Amino acid sequence: MKTNFFGEYECKLDDKGRLKLPSAILQQLGESSSHDFVANRGFERCLYLFPKAVWNIKLEEVQGLNEYLPEVRQFKRYFYRGATEFTPDKADRILLPKILLDYAGIDRTVILTSVGEYLEMWNADNYRDIISKEPEDLSALAQKIAHLRTKGSDE
Repeated sequence: MKTNFFGEYECKLDDKGRLKLPSAILQQLGESSSHDFVANRGFERCLYLFPKAVWNIKLEEVQGLNEYLPEVRQFKRYFYRGATEFTPDKADRILLPKILLDYAGIDRTVILTSVGEYLEMWNADNYRDIISKEPEDLSALAQKIAHLRTKGSDE
C-alpha cells in the first residue's frame, strides 16, 4: 500500500548524525505499512526518501528506459549511485551515509517535506531559499502542469 505524505517538518540531526522521523510521518505510514525506505540524491541538492514499495515502482520505470540512448545511461548512473536502503531503529531514527548528507549540504537542521508518495530532505537554508522563489502566478503554473498531464494522457 502506497502512502501519500503531507506536511513539512523541521528536524535536527543528533550528535551521531541520526534523524528521528517525525511522529506525524510515522502515523501517515501506519502500523501495517513497512517502514523500510530508500534514500537517494534528488534534484536541486536535496535527498529523496522513498518508501521501499515506491522505490520498487521507480526502479521498474527506470529499468524500462531505452539504454541505447546516452542520456538514459547517464541518468541511470546518477539515479542508482548512492541509493541506500534503511529501516528506522527502535527509536525511529535513521542514519544516512555521510556522502548523501554532504551532497545535500545537510549538517544539523533539516527540513523534511512531503511530495506525495515520497519525502524530500533538505538543508534548512537551501529549502527556505528555493521556497522563497515561489512563482508569482501559481495559478498559471498549475494550469501549465495540468495541460502537460492532459497532453501526456492523450498520447
